[in-house]
Amino acid sequence: MEGPGRSWVLFILRWGIAIAGIWWVIAQISIRDYVHVLDEQTNRPFRAALLEPSVELEAGCRILDPRTGQARQIPRQLLVNKPDRRHVEVVSPGRTRRAQLLALDLTDDLRQVLRLLVADDATGRGVWIGPAQAPGYRLSVPNPLVEIGLGRMVRRADPRLLILAVLIFPATFLLTSVRWHRLLRALEIEIPLSRAFVLNMVGAFYNTFMLGVTGGDVLKAWYAAKQTVTRRTRAVLSVFIDRAIGLLALVMLGGFMAAVQYASAGGDDPAARACLRVAVGAVVLLAAVAAGLTVFYQPALRRALGIDFVISRLPMQRQVAKTIEAMELYRRRPGRVAWALLITFPVHITVILSAMLSGLALNLPISPMYYFVAVPVIVLSGSVPISFQGAGVMEFFAVILTARQGATVSEAFALTLSIRLVQILWNLTGGIFVFRGGYHAPSEIERRSLDGDPLAVST
Repeated sequence: MEGPGRSWVLFILRWGIAIAGIWWVIAQISIRDYVHVLDEQTNRPFRAALLEPSVELEAGCRILDPRTGQARQIPRQLLVNKPDRRHVEVVSPGRTRRAQLLALDLTDDLRQVLRLLVADDATGRGVWIGPAQAPGYRLSVPNPLVEIGLGRMVRRADPRLLILAVLIFPATFLLTSVRWHRLLRALEIEIPLSRAFVLNMVGAFYNTFMLGVTGGDVLKAWYAAKQTVTRRTRAVLSVFIDRAIGLLALVMLGGFMAAVQYASAGGDDPAARACLRVAVGAVVLLAAVAAGLTVFYQPALRRALGIDFVISRLPMQRQVAKTIEAMELYRRRPGRVAWALLITFPVHITVILSAMLSGLALNLPISPMYYFVAVPVIVLSGSVPISFQGAGVMEFFAVILTARQGATVSEAFALTLSIRLVQILWNLTGGIFVFRGGYHAPSEIERRSLDGDPLAVST
């Protein structure tokens, strides 16, 4: 499929994923504080909104009963903790059964399970059992009695930490501009560092708004190609190599920190097992990249595996040849590529620290070191060009990863929202260069040229 039809299919697919993800997240978000209350008839819990913020629950609390729509005072003994899983194995004399886990009764410090509420197979009523009747159960995510809503999180946020989270972020634009400038020089393209910074900010500005194949990176590549007369394919390639190096460093950092978390927590912790999966995934991805580069840079292996045959059959052979030539230049300058990779780690650490400061400001129940595991995966998912600013995709991964730390969907949403808003805020400053320098989006003819052959920018 080519032309307008292909563009519309991609547009609908991306927006469909974004809307579905955002709808699911919004459906799970709580603006108000919520508690789980036992129904006195069925002994099963239901979820109800708190009408008044409650810090001390010994005297009970006032809720909006969802069954009647009326305000109601609830005694403390009817409040239960939300379970961390759906089912549990219950051992009784003569048999073991898999029962639905309805609620928990935890100590005030949330460290110990006093009782488990399970559904009776015959009646469906909730029945309390002791921990000894569920010997295989281990508490993984202790949920507090009060599920803090997004509204209270925002109201009690520390503004000083939020401001600091915003102020440290511009370092990422400075470092990525220097990185791209060095990658351009490795390809024998000499443009001033100031111009590289301007084009970097222009790309960031359009990345905030543009969907489809004509995103910020492609626009940045377009203007990079216009800075040179004879090496335009190299200039375009440098933009995508720059992005690839950034993603590889993100995978390395997230995988390493996940391995550290796993080693320090031990294999019995469910959160540690999740970290292990992240670490293994990072190793597999990096090994695949290393294998691919090894094959690409070894002519004998390329011929033996039929890669050369495939390359020779590709369209746009002139651009393919120039791309291979540019990749060879990078191979002959491994020091500059390694330097570009190393300078990327401070970029990602800055993003993680910004997210951590936002999380601390919002009092999220996430340990500081765990941000170094969760944020790289969240940001990496948002880097996939599926939806606007990774909308829906980032939230999905944030909910999964932060749940291991006891975060609610509202808290996971608050984390991704802070990451996205800080970046958008600084991306918008690129508009200064767009409006002053006349960096417009490509025309329809230019856009078709980019869509059809992103490396053939007037070479």
